[in-house]
Amino acid sequence: MKQISCTILTILAMCVVLVPSAKTTTVGERNLAGAARATFGPTATLGTCAVKSLELGTGVFIEPDGSASGVYSAVLNGKSLLGQPQQIRVEGNVLQGDVMPNGQAIFSGIATVNLGDGTPTLSGVPFSVTTSDNTVRLSILSTNLPAAQVTSGAISIE
Repeated sequence: MKQISCTILTILAMCVVLVPSAKTTTVGERNLAGAARATFGPTATLGTCAVKSLELGTGVFIEPDGSASGVYSAVLNGKSLLGQPQQIRVEGNVLQGDVMPNGQAIFSGIATVNLGDGTPTLSGVPFSVTTSDNTVRLSILSTNLPAAQVTSGAISIE
């Protein structure tokens, strides 16, 4: 299942990078695409889960006015309080974004979140992501996770 998810996310990212936009590119329009795996430091927690890594797939079009469209999908892998493996799934629709002069992209939107602990899936959850080509920082459920370092795959900001 994990390999299938990674394959799907990789294909999505490649489609976003390789398929041209249907509209004419204007000055300031930016695109972000990625399929990557990243690792958190030892203190990353979301709820009661000690998060160790993040697998992501994203494709985002950012307009000059700050509006954006696209998707963000992530699986956070970690351990529960009892030491059991736990996967938190985040499926987001991107609504706003910006690319900073230093090359970082910031985007946000609304997500559904499955905490992987048997509780019902949460919907309408605001999220934001700050990313560069080698780091990813996710804020969700009133938690600002520390930056995760990309260990494989790629994030492209154009």
